[in-house]
Amino acid sequence: MIRFARIASCAALALLALPMADAFAQQVVTLSNARGLDFGRFVAGSGGTVVLSATGVRSRTGGVVLLNSPNAGQAVFNVGKSVNGSNNRAVIVTLPANGTIRLTSGANSMAVGSFVRSPTTATITIPNGGTTLSLGATLTVAPNQAPGTYSGSFPLTVNYQ
Repeated sequence: MIRFARIASCAALALLALPMADAFAQQVVTLSNARGLDFGRFVAGSGGTVVLSATGVRSRTGGVVLLNSPNAGQAVFNVGKSVNGSNNRAVIVTLPANGTIRLTSGANSMAVGSFVRSPTTATITIPNGGTTLSLGATLTVAPNQAPGTYSGSFPLTVNYQ
């Protein structure tokens, strides 16, 4: 099994190359970020979470109050392969571990975790013409979280199966 992993931020384009000695087997997987993860606007209140599903449905727990946010939604990546790649090549997508991602605004931060995906399986097949991968997550909001524009990035690891 030959593997190569590269990190793609939620706001950047990434190109993954699989370097191999045999040119016949060389393939490239491309990830392009078509949409960033956006939890939208909310009021922290007594704290809780903002949850985004992999299909873009936004919900909340605890005292968080969701505000109208037409741009809120899941992250979307276009996943493709090189022209010389095998048809329907499978890749394994590894999501960030819980507790490792934080959004920041100045000295303030919030944790992002419980990433979910669509398709829901860790292994996806890349057909000719590519496919899409959608990601949602849960944002943990502290009681009286300071207002601000919070931002950050997360790693997305892709391995040929």
